[in-house]
Amino acid sequence: MPSLASPKTKVTVTLSSDLVDEIDKVAGKLEVPRSQLIEQILRRWQEEKEKRRLEKEIEEYYLGMTEEEQQEDKEWTNLAVESAKRFWDE
Repeated sequence: MPSLASPKTKVTVTLSSDLVDEIDKVAGKLEVPRSQLIEQILRRWQEEKEKRRLEKEIEEYYLGMTEEEQQEDKEWTNLAVESAKRFWDE
């Protein structure tokens, strides 16, 4: 996450009028400047993109596991579940 004092770069973009109207409407409701709202939207998009990348890597990892690795993972999962049950039942 960037610091509060991170440098800003001014850019110019051309957007459809209906999109600008929607941005202004949401910015008004949130009481934030248009630029701040757009930056928040872009940051959320960036975070979601990174989340999808990580999820894909995790999926590829699990799909690539051998049967022996899958069995070991299942045993660790069962151990963790039992441990959590004992912890929460105390």
